[in-house]
Amino acid sequence: MPRPDIAHPPLPQPTSLVPPIYARLLRMLLQHADVDGDRVLAAAGLDWATLVTDDKRLGRDTIVRLAEGAMAATRRPWLGLDLGGGAPVSAHGALGYAVVTSRDLREAVTTLARYGTTRNDAMAWTCVDTATGMTMQATERADLGARVRTFVIDTVLSAILRMLETAVGQIPADLRIELPLATPAWREQYQRFGVADIRFDRPAFAFHFVQRDLALPCIGADAKAHAGACRECEEALAEVAGASLAQRVAGLLASVANVSGSGAYPRMADVAARCGISPRTLIRRLHEDGATFQQLLDAARKQRALWMLLHTAEPVEEIAARLGYADTSNFSRTVRRWFGATPRELRETGGGPAPAS
Repeated sequence: MPRPDIAHPPLPQPTSLVPPIYARLLRMLLQHADVDGDRVLAAAGLDWATLVTDDKRLGRDTIVRLAEGAMAATRRPWLGLDLGGGAPVSAHGALGYAVVTSRDLREAVTTLARYGTTRNDAMAWTCVDTATGMTMQATERADLGARVRTFVIDTVLSAILRMLETAVGQIPADLRIELPLATPAWREQYQRFGVADIRFDRPAFAFHFVQRDLALPCIGADAKAHAGACRECEEALAEVAGASLAQRVAGLLASVANVSGSGAYPRMADVAARCGISPRTLIRRLHEDGATFQQLLDAARKQRALWMLLHTAEPVEEIAARLGYADTSNFSRTVRRWFGATPRELRETGGGPAPAS
C-alpha cells in the first residue's frame, strides 16, 4: 500500500509573494539604521518613487535580492525579526483588521491561517485542533534559499506575534513555537518577544496554543467589523490565488473547521455566506467547477483525520466525534476506505504501509 499523503495537496509555486508595503517598511528600517535604503532598493531593481505609488506585489527574485542586500548592509542576520516586529497591524491590511476584531484568540488564529496568503503567498497555513489546544502550521510554497528563507520566516514569526499581542493584549502564556531553522548564534534575539518556548531544528514552522489561551478575548472584538474585514480578505484571497470557487471552498473548509471547538464543520449555507453568494449559487458554481460541497467536505475530513491520527494522541473515538462521526465504527470503515488501513494501523506504521498479514 502506498504511503498516504499527509502533507497539503501540491501547491503551485507562486510568482508574486507580498504587497510592496513590506519593502517600504524595510526601506524605513534601513534608513533608521543609517543605511542607504535607496541603494538597497536599487540593487533589487526597485525605486522609492515607484514603490510608494505601485501596489503590484513583489516577486521571488525581487524579495531575494532585497533581503540579501538589506542583511548585508546592516550586518544583522536577524533583520527579519526587526522588520516583522516593527510593522504596525495596519501594514497587514484587511488581514490585520480581521485579526484584531476577532472574538477571541481562537478566532484570531484561524483568521490568520485562512487569510495569511493574502499578505505572504510564500506560505500556506492550516489550523488543527489537538488534545491540548490548536496547532497552526505553515507549508512553505517558495524556494527562497537558506538565508532569505530565514529572513522571511523571522519576519512572519514576529509579525504574527505582534498581531496576536495587539489582539489580546499579551503574548499567550503557554505558546510554543517550532522553527524549521538551525539554532542561530544570535538566538537571544528571539527572547525580545516574550515567548519562553521557541524550538529550533523542527520539521515545520508551527505555533502551538493551549485551550485556555485560545479563550482569551480580543480587546477590539467587533463582530460586524470582523465580518466586513473577512469579506475583503476573501476577495483578496481569490485574487491572489486565482482560485476557482471549488478551491476557495476547499481552503475555507480546511481552515475554519472546528473554529468553535464543537467539532462541527461549517454548513453549506455558512460557507456560501462567507463567499458572498447564496447556497443555490454555490451549488451551481461548484457544479461548473466539477465538484460538490459534499465532495469537498469529505476531502477536508480525510486530510484532517490523517493529521490527527498521526500527530495527536487523542482517542479514535474523540477524533471521530470531532470530524462529525457519531459512530466510531463508521469512522474506522471510512478511514480504511480512504487509506487502506485502520486508524490503529495508521498510527502503528506512522502512515506507512500496513504490515503484511
